[in-house]
Amino acid sequence: MILVVNANTNECRIYLYDKAAAKLTLIKELHHPDSKLRNGELTADREGHYRAGNHARGAYSPHTDAREVEISNFSREIADDLNHRRHANGFEKLILIVSPSMCGILSQHLDKHVMSLVSNHIQKDLIEMKEHELLNFLQQHTKYPD
Repeated sequence: MILVVNANTNECRIYLYDKAAAKLTLIKELHHPDSKLRNGELTADREGHYRAGNHARGAYSPHTDAREVEISNFSREIADDLNHRRHANGFEKLILIVSPSMCGILSQHLDKHVMSLVSNHIQKDLIEMKEHELLNFLQQHTKYPD
């Protein structure tokens, strides 16, 4: 059984891909709207301020970008779902179609056993494709022996 993950920073669709019957079946859809928000919309307060000496002032800046944290959280959610499916023997091969901005982050969260099942890793944002368009894309871009 082949699993296809089509994801960007705020949406993910997981499909079963029957290559022989040329059929895609949507089995799960994940949404993470916080990944679309700007940093100012994600942080509740202004940055803290400090005084250094009599006349010097400054502002603390956050160590991490709030939007990147949200994207990382969403990547972890996808990775956890895939790991759970692997434990349940839910797939033998995995095709990842992930936007370039999400690619490295998702790879960091996937465990080594899931990564070993990846047969194709495509760095494109194809989340807007309809199922029949995605099926055509898979048939053209995933050439590997059965």
